[in-house]
Amino acid sequence: EPHPYPDSKSSVRAFEEQFGPNRDNRDYCIFAFEPNPTFRKRHLELAEAYDKIGWRYHPILAGAATVDGNMTFYHSFMVDTINRDKELGFSAVTPKTLYGKESKWVTVPTIRLASWIIREIRDRKIPDVTHSGTKIKPKVVMKMDIEGIEYRVFPDLLLTGALCDTIDFLMGEFHYGPGDHNKFPMNLTSDGKHSLKHRKEGQALAKEMFRMVEITENCKTVISLEDDESYGTDPIDFPTLQSASTLGRNDTTDQK
Repeated sequence: EPHPYPDSKSSVRAFEEQFGPNRDNRDYCIFAFEPNPTFRKRHLELAEAYDKIGWRYHPILAGAATVDGNMTFYHSFMVDTINRDKELGFSAVTPKTLYGKESKWVTVPTIRLASWIIREIRDRKIPDVTHSGTKIKPKVVMKMDIEGIEYRVFPDLLLTGALCDTIDFLMGEFHYGPGDHNKFPMNLTSDGKHSLKHRKEGQALAKEMFRMVEITENCKTVISLEDDESYGTDPIDFPTLQSASTLGRNDTTDQK
């Protein structure tokens, strides 16, 4: 639904570039990984609302990681009252680097993202007929903003082939900017033998991984670090058949 988000800095443009401006939302599948139990209710309600109008939105209530299992995450609340309820920075990085005594931990399930992409996305069956009636070239777009865990997940995606073989366009954030200094030092392995001591080391590692993608001739992935956080909360109501039709994104005549 691009129209209700006029202040989007990059996401609306990226989706139009990848999928075209005229599309029927019933032709797309969206999967959202969300480890924070605070937002479980919202995702399930959104999935139910979308399902009623034929849109396929599937929340996965787990964290993206390099193993199937469990991981300790920290409710790292912002200290100012304006952003406190948004839980910005909910992450599995070491708690001593995140807002001190404000951190509270919770154990959440995790999924090895590389294996999931290979199993569920790479070998998916592409429909012969679309709701829009046009031939659409299949594309996979992924936004990754996983609060530091990208330094573990991205190498796994790259070395398993899950990234280059499957993902057409990757947008999101690698946390190495000046405002990310509180996420370091950061362990790269669960045994603690490898770590990033400070954000400059994180920046150097990220740039080398991006370079590997660029120089690999058989890698189709295009990476954009335009992280669009224009909307901290969703300002619009759940869509209905009527609103979807008004937006011109659904032909609702065949829906009950």
